[in-house]
Amino acid sequence: MIPGMEAVLKPAAFVVLGEIHGTREAPDFAARLACHAAAAGQPVRLALELPLEEQARLDAFVAGESEGPPDSAFWRREAQDGRTSEAMRHLLERVREWTRAGLPVRVVAFDAGGKDRDDTMATWLRQARSEARGDTFIVLVGNLHARRDVGAPWDEKLQFMTHRLLEAEPGLVSLDVVNAGGSAWVCRGMTADTCGQHPLRSRGEAGATGITLQKKAEDPDGYDGTYAVGPMTASPPAFSATSTATPAPR
Repeated sequence: MIPGMEAVLKPAAFVVLGEIHGTREAPDFAARLACHAAAAGQPVRLALELPLEEQARLDAFVAGESEGPPDSAFWRREAQDGRTSEAMRHLLERVREWTRAGLPVRVVAFDAGGKDRDDTMATWLRQARSEARGDTFIVLVGNLHARRDVGAPWDEKLQFMTHRLLEAEPGLVSLDVVNAGGSAWVCRGMTADTCGQHPLRSRGEAGATGITLQKKAEDPDGYDGTYAVGPMTASPPAFSATSTATPAPR
């Protein structure tokens, strides 16, 4: 059980989990939430911030049609920002195990790219939702994209992905991750030499693992609540940036 999950895991719920890319704990939390929902009989769409072009590979892996984890140019980029981490690969392996056991979980890639990714990602999620109104959606995305409110320190008019979903999905619940410090695999720039394990400062009231909802007026950062994961641990890339199929060293 995840403390507080009963407040968000209702049939046909739409839950957005804002994460810091490149940790073990955020994908694990999303996986646990999806498993609880599916075990309760809710069909689940686990939506990940991966390119649309990865969907066929994801489907084949989850269905057991491919022998190894998804392995493509995206998973072997020189600058890997945490979305193709060992933890993400492990999440997909868990989904495959659940589907083999008969749990109703599907993985959805929703990063449609483009100049305005917040707009294209929201558009794709709206389309996916229109095809599965009765399913529970659990969306794992970078925590800026998960903000409900308009505006950012560098652009007061900026509309993030989750804000663009609200009209079509008024019952959406957006949660930001809080943690007790630790580390994450992140990129400080656009090149491989800027990527690696970096320390994290603690964020928010990082108590025991669980979900806390709060009144809108109490949240200065534009979320409906938080999910706590304790100390975070960096998760390196699942694959080396090479042409071979050798996983990156653990």
